[in-house]
Amino acid sequence: MSYAGGDSDDADDGGIRMDARASGRARVTMAGRDVSSTYFVSVSSAVVLALAGLVVLVALWQPWQKPGGGDDDKPASVVSEPVSRPPHRDPPPDSRDDEEEPDADGTTSPPTPSPSPTPTPTPTPDPPNPVDLAFASVRAGTCLNVFDAGWGKLNHDRPEAVDCAASYAFTQVTMVTTAAGNCPEGAGRRSWGHVNSDGSSVALCLDRRFASGQCFPASLTKQADGSIKGTGMLFTVWGCDQTKVPKGQNALMVITALVSDGQCPQRTGRKTLSWTVFSGSRTLCAVQVQR
Repeated sequence: MSYAGGDSDDADDGGIRMDARASGRARVTMAGRDVSSTYFVSVSSAVVLALAGLVVLVALWQPWQKPGGGDDDKPASVVSEPVSRPPHRDPPPDSRDDEEEPDADGTTSPPTPSPSPTPTPTPTPDPPNPVDLAFASVRAGTCLNVFDAGWGKLNHDRPEAVDCAASYAFTQVTMVTTAAGNCPEGAGRRSWGHVNSDGSSVALCLDRRFASGQCFPASLTKQADGSIKGTGMLFTVWGCDQTKVPKGQNALMVITALVSDGQCPQRTGRKTLSWTVFSGSRTLCAVQVQR
């Protein structure tokens, strides 16, 4: 490469002449003198120039565009096809809860057991009431050793069955019912009611079993004509050897007979008194105990 400053005709008269060759050496004539200079193109400058040329080439080529231009040069639109997904289903109950989660150290802890419900304690039933059992065991026709102790109260708190032929079989059950009001009333009869522990009630209908030799208290009154009349505590059994009688009574009577025709046997020197019992079906005969 050569460069000459000014006109060519004046080159020898002080002009500048520069000759450059590919060998890397240049000859420069300045002010009539030849100046030789050596130049070097650095490798880094060559790399930069090569990259710049490559960028220009790619920009002019544009390989991503289709040849022919037109609508084909436009970027193709992307059409998304619907993706078929399975329907959502909830996991089965407790499927996750039953799985064991690993701990931080890699070991697996057993699942925490669910607390068991506290069972409701079954109440212990109370033992049967012995008085309830005694009343429940009684049937019609049963003989008992119960009687009025003389103060309007029976001598036992529960019935006790005895042999009807025994001397202490003082009463007999004629009916078992639920209320004392269902029992027949009258001389020689009485009802015995009881309320069970469960609130139910039972009543025994009793007939006095009279026997000769038994004694009972009475209240006697002498009439104007000399006859004696009186009322007796017929359901009461009293000791014949007793010298005292319950309050309100003034005599002690001893049974001599129980008849059905109303005719009491008379004793010499002793006045026999009679009482109608069992709704008039029988007559009780008795005389006053001598003191």
